[in-house]
Amino acid sequence: MDIKFLSDLKINHIGIIIPVESKSRIEAESGEMFLEDEIQGVSVCFVWDEYLNTFKEYITQEGRASKYELGYNHICYDVDNQETMSMLHTYFLKNKNGIRLTLPEPSPTKQCNIVTFYRINGAGIIEFNIVN
Repeated sequence: MDIKFLSDLKINHIGIIIPVESKSRIEAESGEMFLEDEIQGVSVCFVWDEYLNTFKEYITQEGRASKYELGYNHICYDVDNQETMSMLHTYFLKNKNGIRLTLPEPSPTKQCNIVTFYRINGAGIIEFNIVN
């Protein structure tokens, strides 16, 4: 298995870092509200993008994201369960394809369940949403 298997996973969303002062404009234009993610120390807002056929997750540039550059940050894929995520984790470590950046933790949003972030060689930051 190489990272091409990622194309077989369902995309949940694309994460985009924004300036904190853009929150009100995004809320006004999208009709969606930002939620506080206390674990990460950021505000997040999911907006459906009909052209990309997926959600864009707007993340404020503060907390864990305070040093992140504005713009594209990560892509999130759904994985069915913890067993599948454990197999992926073992694969990444065994093949030195990447490293885990965060332990699995609950998401405060209705868009995600339990999430964990990895830095994958050749793919950048990948978030995995453990569905069940």
